[in-house]
Amino acid sequence: MNKNAVKILTAVLILGVLGYFFYEKSKDKDSVVSSAVSSGEKAGDSTSSGINLSDYDKIPREELYADNDLAKKTLDELKQRYKTDFEQLVKEMKATGAKLVFCWITTEPTIPMQRVGKEFISNLCKTNGVDFIDFVPLISNKKPEEITFMPVDGHFNENGARILTNEMAKYVKKYDNVKTTATYTERPKVFGDQDPNQNTITDGGKNLPYKLVTNSQGLRMDYDLTFPKTKQRILYIGDSALFFPFLDNNKTGSGQLQAMFPNKEVINAAKIGYSVDDYLSLWNDKLKYTEPDIIFLQSSGDDIADLYFTHRIKYSRKADEIKPTETELSLYKTLK
Repeated sequence: MNKNAVKILTAVLILGVLGYFFYEKSKDKDSVVSSAVSSGEKAGDSTSSGINLSDYDKIPREELYADNDLAKKTLDELKQRYKTDFEQLVKEMKATGAKLVFCWITTEPTIPMQRVGKEFISNLCKTNGVDFIDFVPLISNKKPEEITFMPVDGHFNENGARILTNEMAKYVKKYDNVKTTATYTERPKVFGDQDPNQNTITDGGKNLPYKLVTNSQGLRMDYDLTFPKTKQRILYIGDSALFFPFLDNNKTGSGQLQAMFPNKEVINAAKIGYSVDDYLSLWNDKLKYTEPDIIFLQSSGDDIADLYFTHRIKYSRKADEIKPTETELSLYKTLK
């Protein structure tokens, strides 16, 4: 057999092996390949609920806070939806004996979405007996470029993450002896919604490269959780504010807190774009099985607005189940 024939045969063999590998990985719901396929399906013509995604590409923000009856009715629906899921989440977390601490984090405290949201959510926390930490006073006297990646991006940089971490550390010390009463004999293999076993450099399309590492359990951590646990566990659950894009793992808030408390295990299950409905389903599906003792739940007025259906069909972990109400559809017709 000549050299050219050998090369061709080798190339065919390699392509065959790669094809089989990607076929098998596409059937694994926790694989990177499967995630890409799922994303492609969600970006297609419709969801299982019959919504044609291409018809609903606008995501309202300030329009939800406009001074008109339709906007007020829509916002009331979203607030009620938030309240229902929030109270159920609090109930289920408290039932495990864990200590829940709510983190109000925003770099835009004066806009209507945050002003209205803060009053509503802080009252929910008070009514449901949840500690409410307002981080705004800690960062309001700082220049944006001191604590965020502005002017490129508004997420917290290492210094901003450190400010949050130092405040959260006070609550870790306060609840040092809290222990959950919940234990499980059976649990899922994956606890978070990140693709497992990542070790890659990414930049979010903003030329702000950072190293993203996840464990085999789909959490933004450098090690796996084992059972039975031997240390107090602290859970971060929220959206991008606690995910800390553009920061290496050790520079994120959870990474810094882990370094401060090596005798504890800090779990980062935050996911960009998530809202309270995602936190509830993620808790029930996966996170409760990590047996956390202290839970830092992060949210802001964004999470109320994010319950509007055009945001949900793009970012929700159960996007295929989203169905807009008549009020939401009526408001959509007014968007420019």
